[in-house]
Amino acid sequence: MLSLFVVDGSRIAVPVNGYLMPLIALVTLVNNALVLVILLRRQMRSPTNAILTALAISDTLTIVCPVPCFLYFYTVGQRYLDWVPYSWCFTYFCLTDYLPTVFHTASIWLTASLAVQRYVCVCCPVDSTVRRRLCTMRSTVYVIAGVFVAAVASQACRLGELTFSSVRVPSLMGSIHDDNGTAAADEVTACQYEMSPFVLRYQTAYYSIYYWSRVLLIHVIPCSSLVVVNASLIRTMQAARRRRRQLSHPTLVIRQLNTSVTETRESQFELQPMSTSLQARARAAPAPNPPCQQSSKGDSSTRATMMLVIVVGVFLVVEVPLSVLLLFVIVENTFDVDMFSDATRDTAAIFVNCCIAVSYPLNFFIYCTMSQRFRHMFCELFSCRANLTTALSAAVRRSAQIELE
Repeated sequence: MLSLFVVDGSRIAVPVNGYLMPLIALVTLVNNALVLVILLRRQMRSPTNAILTALAISDTLTIVCPVPCFLYFYTVGQRYLDWVPYSWCFTYFCLTDYLPTVFHTASIWLTASLAVQRYVCVCCPVDSTVRRRLCTMRSTVYVIAGVFVAAVASQACRLGELTFSSVRVPSLMGSIHDDNGTAAADEVTACQYEMSPFVLRYQTAYYSIYYWSRVLLIHVIPCSSLVVVNASLIRTMQAARRRRRQLSHPTLVIRQLNTSVTETRESQFELQPMSTSLQARARAAPAPNPPCQQSSKGDSSTRATMMLVIVVGVFLVVEVPLSVLLLFVIVENTFDVDMFSDATRDTAAIFVNCCIAVSYPLNFFIYCTMSQRFRHMFCELFSCRANLTTALSAAVRRSAQIELE
């Protein structure tokens, strides 16, 4: 089955791929570069921040990889109106399909690993075996490396899926005129692709296995586990908040003890006052530490957990539509039915991919809003640079004054 390679030139694809996606990629690149500069500092190193660093790298690569193709075919000129040149054939396939899928898969599994790791650190006892094994830098590095290797392996079959060859065909841009004014068809070297013999022979089984495994292992199972873990983290934070609220009011503890003792005595001896020994015992009840000492560490841990819950929540909001879209594609391919037109399917894919891309630069703002330590490091980064610039300018002025003298 031979086909010629052409990019999507629909009315919505041109502004989104040509202008919006490169702009989002630029913002994501700047934001995640700042995230990496801050999280890679020595005082910020931790298992959670290591996964956040890997997540920032995979998110950035996911959106940056297709940008060269978008700029060449959509932004600069109108090359989307013609066939894809043979010189761009394999490059276009890798940059717009294969590599983004690999890095997006890594982002999904890293987000799931982040949620599981935070759940273990929050809900498991400090001396538990699971916590000692998962909440360490060494195990986190192994998890990150395993995620990227598995992401590449999950898409490795795509490299042998198609074979490309060059072919001379008339250009879609129209004809050219020679010196005599005669119109002649302008030929270009287009990209012709066909399925490999193995895929062509087992086409239905191959695509069914690939898409079902992709939607289950990369989308449905991770997203479902994220929903469960996120809900458990929210319940844990609510229970911890209630405990801190009780400990932050020491008078409530004494009042509850006084009330219980009084009710007990009144049930035994009506209209008789509570004995002084019991009152003294109630007054001697140990009061908890001041609230500022009790809750500072707990509040910091809760804010960190809440930050990760929001990151996972934003991730789920944009990933669930992609999972639904892939399920529709699988149903169409498996049962050979057309549920949507090609234009509707392409428009839905562009919209879903755009929503996913918009979510990438949001993590930086979530970190700045929810993490006081991240915000402090961010301000310190620019204050140090401002001080360095001031010192350099002062040194230049002093040297200029010396030369004038």
